[in-house]
Amino acid sequence: MTEDETPDELSSRIALVVARVAKVQDPGAIETDKDLYRDIGVKSTAALDLLLSLEEEFNVTIPDQAFGDARTVSSLADLIGELT
Repeated sequence: MTEDETPDELSSRIALVVARVAKVQDPGAIETDKDLYRDIGVKSTAALDLLLSLEEEFNVTIPDQAFGDARTVSSLADLIGELT
């Protein structure tokens, strides 16, 4: 998260990454409180791709356990916000 980026902007950036990995055509359709795997359609085999994509997008290292616990866009935004 950049210094002047709002939490909503951070969530929108995360939703774009999630949409790309999950092959969701409309990133705006991703609800921030929905489960990434059960509701949005991120396949367990794509989890590593999502992790690496988020780390690259936000220039952070996300601990594996914390990533595994973050199952929504909102929880990922909280996590990435803490790391930046």
